[in-house]
Amino acid sequence: MTTIRRFCCNDLLRFTSVNLDHLTETFNIPWKPNHGLHYGKEYRRQQLAKKLMNLLEDFSDKIDKGYFVDLFVRASNTPAIKMYEKLGYIIYRRVLRYYSGEEDGLDMRKALSRDVEKKSIIPLKRPVTPDELEYD
Repeated sequence: MTTIRRFCCNDLLRFTSVNLDHLTETFNIPWKPNHGLHYGKEYRRQQLAKKLMNLLEDFSDKIDKGYFVDLFVRASNTPAIKMYEKLGYIIYRRVLRYYSGEEDGLDMRKALSRDVEKKSIIPLKRPVTPDELEYD
């Protein structure tokens, strides 16, 4: 049984197995506290990603009043891409050499209720480079 709870710093020490997964980008410890939603292999196929994405979308829609949620995934990570597509995400754009300057990433988006006309998810016709990305 798995429960969702608030992430704490001590959890960083429990997630080192994620570094063994070739589909996961590896970052150093200073990066991890800002991106604490990584989980190890033993937590897959329990619909945790779906639950976490629903929480993120709900928060982004109702609290933050955002227009869309976006995420980045390796272009080769077909299982994750299919999962996100089932959750309603579309491939918005390809980011060339996004992962370690070697592998392309896909920027996937899902429009929220504020984007009534769904303008935020109209796919770009050309790939972009990491230096063209904007981080707000």
